[in-house]
This record gives sequence, C-alpha cells and structure tokens, in this order.
Amino acid sequence: MIAGRPHPGWMAVVLMLAFMPVNFAMAASTEKPAFKEINWDDLMPPVDEEIVRKYEAGEISQEEAIEYIDELGKIPVESMNQQRVKIPGYLVPLNIGKDQSATELLLVPTLGACIHVPPPPPNQTIFVRYDQGIKVTEAGYTPYWLEGVIKVENNTSEYTDVVYAITVESLKEFE
Repeated sequence: MIAGRPHPGWMAVVLMLAFMPVNFAMAASTEKPAFKEINWDDLMPPVDEEIVRKYEAGEISQEEAIEYIDELGKIPVESMNQQRVKIPGYLVPLNIGKDQSATELLLVPTLGACIHVPPPPPNQTIFVRYDQGIKVTEAGYTPYWLEGVIKVENNTSEYTDVVYAITVESLKEFE
C-alpha cells in the first residue's frame, strides 16, 4: 500500500481471481469427455453361469444352449447407451453412392463377417453413420478405429439386425 491506498496491480489480481472460476466452469461445461476404448466383449451381456453349468452337466441339450446364445446375442448392454467410445473393427458398406462412397455402414469385429458367412449377433454389429463417407475400396479389408457416441438402437437391414448405432466423430486406420 502506498499512503493508505492499495497497490494499483492489486485490483487487477482481484479481478483476475474473481473471474477464474467462471472461466474454468465455462471450459469444463463445453469440453467433451474422452473416448473410452472398448472391445466387442463390452457389448455383450454377461453369460448366465447357471446355463453354462447345466450344459456342462448335461442337464440341457446342445440345441437349448445354442438357443440361449442366440437370444443373448440380441440383448444390448444398456449401460453402453450414450457413451463416448473408441472401438476397432471392419466396415461393411450399406449404401453406395455414385462416387463409390458409403455413409451408412456396419462395423463388425472380424474380417469377412458379412452376408457371405453367418453374420455376427446383433450385439456384435454396429450400425455406422459417417456423414463424411468412406470410399468402398477403403472399407472391408482394412481395420479401423471408430470414435463416437454409441447408442442402443435397433436397426434392421436386408443383411442383419443390430442393437447398437454410432455416429462417427473420428475414423482412423487401426495401428
């Protein structure tokens, strides 16, 4: 203080400190959470251990076990809904434009998991919306990382049923 007055720089510091929490709060509210890296097992509900025990003990038939697995493959994991995720997989184009690019695709866990072989279960296939589009020649044989918000959403196409959808924010070749 000079002669009973605060130092002139003091007011600038007070003002800066007063507005810092507001700025931090504003930054925090606009910042998106990071993508959570998931794998395909995360999209499958847990197996009922009692069913496994019964099958191993011969208390249920192979047909009953297969029926159970088929039904399990139709059940989404609800806690995945609206999560920001990063997941690897292969793209199968659904709509092919005149420029030979697709904006609607399926993401599957393995190469060749498409209509030529039995498709993966609905909870192991993701309907993909990719507004930017990808050339058909770049899809199919190349694995990719997809980042976006996954949703529990039933979709049916002539190829397969799915219980998840994702709108892609980022698509990169798998490294």
